[in-house]
Amino acid sequence: MLDPTLLIDIPLHHKFSIKNVKLKIQDVQLKIKAMKKNLFFALIMLAAGFASGQKQNVTEIEVTAPQFTGIKNAIQVKNESSATLIKKYLSKNVEFPVEDAATKTEGTEVVQFTVTYTGYVADFKIINSVSKDIDNEIIRVLKKTDGMWLPGYNNGKPVDMTKEVSLVFCLEKKNSESITDMFTKKAANFFSAGTVAFFEKKNPRKALKFYNCSANYLPYDNSLLLLRGVCRYELGDTEGAKEDWNRMASLGGTIDMSEYTGQIAGLKGYNELMTIITK
Repeated sequence: MLDPTLLIDIPLHHKFSIKNVKLKIQDVQLKIKAMKKNLFFALIMLAAGFASGQKQNVTEIEVTAPQFTGIKNAIQVKNESSATLIKKYLSKNVEFPVEDAATKTEGTEVVQFTVTYTGYVADFKIINSVSKDIDNEIIRVLKKTDGMWLPGYNNGKPVDMTKEVSLVFCLEKKNSESITDMFTKKAANFFSAGTVAFFEKKNPRKALKFYNCSANYLPYDNSLLLLRGVCRYELGDTEGAKEDWNRMASLGGTIDMSEYTGQIAGLKGYNELMTIITK
């Protein structure tokens, strides 16, 4: 389950939609709130509070997510402004890699990591990569936060928990158009092209390229994760498909499967998909 304290301003449930056999994309409603408008990059935070190995009734478990304080030896300090502090810290310390800036590389970088019970960071995993240099830059800065975190607690006991940071990199902004609107349009266009390539032209390999481009801008979209997973499964990448579907399930929210069932019910992986998302 995601940490509920930081979800208000996070773009989790954009709605890409396919309605008929012609697969015209209708009513693409993609909402992102509170994305910082910055010429170089905007920052958004997603916090995931996963306490591993829990098989108890959720009503009997008290879980407190990790918090970032921005100071050393933070385990001794209680600070409730974690979201604000980590945004300020990343904004101050993350640098746009020179080569990526020169080529106007853009997209939404998502990095997952563990905050240990001692307040240190470990186990970095790239969920959505904009570029290798940006991957390394985010991890470099996050490693410097060792000892700056208050750990998460499970029934009063400090435990290891998973967190995510999501940073939007963008150098080029047209007129008064916000980065939110610009990324939304680009993601929707790629999603539409991928859907047409997959269902109408029966070309899953080409469709996957479009879906990947769409995810580069909006990696939290459930409909995108669903269809990219189906596409991956068709191409034989069962692990990649399960990864997309499990992530979709972990993000929560709802998706109207009636819009997709008619198109994907006969495809490979459909039963496995339904098993994962209906757990």
